[in-house]
Amino acid sequence: MKRSISLLFICGLLTAPFTSCAQNEPALSSAEDTATEQITEAETTAETEPATEEATEPEPEYFSQLLYPDTMTDKERSETYYRELTLFDADKAYEIGPYHTMFLVSPSPESAKLKKYRDNIREMRMYDEQLDTNFLVHIILPDGYDENKEYPIFLMTDASSWISKLPNTLKLIREGEASPSIFVTVFNDYDTAGDFEAERSQKFIAYQDRFLDYITNDLMELISLNYKADASHSVIFGHSWGGIFTHYALCNSDRYEYQPFKNYIIGSSCFSMIGSREYWDFAIPGDYDDDVIERCSACVRDFDYFDRNETMDKNVFICAGGDESGIESWQNGMSVVDNVTAFYDRLTSHGVNAELKIYEGMGHVSFVEDMLKEYYKQHFPPEETPVN
Repeated sequence: MKRSISLLFICGLLTAPFTSCAQNEPALSSAEDTATEQITEAETTAETEPATEEATEPEPEYFSQLLYPDTMTDKERSETYYRELTLFDADKAYEIGPYHTMFLVSPSPESAKLKKYRDNIREMRMYDEQLDTNFLVHIILPDGYDENKEYPIFLMTDASSWISKLPNTLKLIREGEASPSIFVTVFNDYDTAGDFEAERSQKFIAYQDRFLDYITNDLMELISLNYKADASHSVIFGHSWGGIFTHYALCNSDRYEYQPFKNYIIGSSCFSMIGSREYWDFAIPGDYDDDVIERCSACVRDFDYFDRNETMDKNVFICAGGDESGIESWQNGMSVVDNVTAFYDRLTSHGVNAELKIYEGMGHVSFVEDMLKEYYKQHFPPEETPVN
């Protein structure tokens, strides 16, 4: 079932009638008499014609053109649709719900930079039945978007954290310093009740298998149907808990027929924390049984990917801030830098095309904006095929 949203704007038509002040004024010339008559006629017309109280702005053409993949259920299709952009409008966002409202809806230097690209942004509400969650998806098209052309997709999880870091990367494309792609950001919609960090931990760690089903089978299938995705050059990026999820997505990609990503960016992930029951009790709210914890703690073995496969035909960029060395796991004292370095060593021992970069003097978050810009400029050079 396709669904479209009417965009309704209330336009008050303010009529300021002309008032004749002929009394006590000098006599008018014949030309002035004629002008006065014309004004009086216009007043009469304005008074007799009914005022228009509402004007409906036509909805964008693409609103009614959304195609749905066979992998989505009937309920998911009926509750997945384009809608009016809320990203820069706090009132619209809060009408939907008070939870997880992106800080970008408030005036800020970040929102001002991103607002320069608002005409390129499409917003979608997308429901997933397995997680029983409404997701907020933003699709950022390049300038001069050609619907008949294939574009790499650059997917960013944890949208509320990272969409604000995109303007400098988008500027590279706008100024011709990098080739175009379509950016897609995703996380819970505003009406998802609950603690923000609890929602993150559940999606990225406890229910990472369900979240990957949603990303692979529904979101990316839907994007590819509607935007001609070039999966051979597409990218998924995750950081911190999002990086732990992106690691899961990489090491379980072989379980899916559809392969939406060739490239994986995994940032600041401390895998060895996940095996600690103490960490789960503190950081991942919920009454999780040992089977869930054991399944997730398999990340330190890369989910046994290389027991099932001899090779991994993916490109992996692993990164962290140099100052994260002091952030230690509760399980074995390994820092974030230790964890990502050990992961890099495991991948390269199996011949995977992997790169490791530690941003010296940078913290857990501070390196990300520069990293995204550098990565994009390196892997998506201008007027050329993206580099794998």
